[in-house]
Amino acid sequence: MTDTNLVPETCPPAWAHSAGFLSLRHPRPVPTTLQELADRDLARESALRYSYAYDERRLDVLRSLLTDDAKFSISVSGAGVHTEAGRDTVVEWLSGIMDSQDDQRRHVVSNVIIEDLTVERAVVVTYLAVFSINESAQLATTGFYRFDLAKQDSVWRISHIFDGLDRPF
Repeated sequence: MTDTNLVPETCPPAWAHSAGFLSLRHPRPVPTTLQELADRDLARESALRYSYAYDERRLDVLRSLLTDDAKFSISVSGAGVHTEAGRDTVVEWLSGIMDSQDDQRRHVVSNVIIEDLTVERAVVVTYLAVFSINESAQLATTGFYRFDLAKQDSVWRISHIFDGLDRPF
């Protein structure tokens, strides 16, 4: 999954902010239009749908969630970043990771924040807990996602997924 040279020995506190991967903003004003409410909800749904699609190994759904030029970046505790670019490349790369996992994965996302929202772009951040289920359920890793989304043909699609893991899985 990750190059061992990119895995630090420890997970320092607040590594995502210190490395510039997260920039928590102050609270947003209350939405004033139905369109903004709908955009917030549908952008959040597209981001969350990613986890279900991965866990159920639905490559067709993953593909439909991504823009043509989508990127997937991953970092463990802020020590280097690996990036895959292009929808087909990202889906193929994710498929390879899935093929290496003979267990049931459950990506549990929580603490969802719409960090930024315009008519055409959105940023959604979430916490992440990945469970590995085989004979028993075990926590595999924790971290966060940052989803950059673009509205295309009235659908919120993911243009960049940043997967910030606290430890490798």
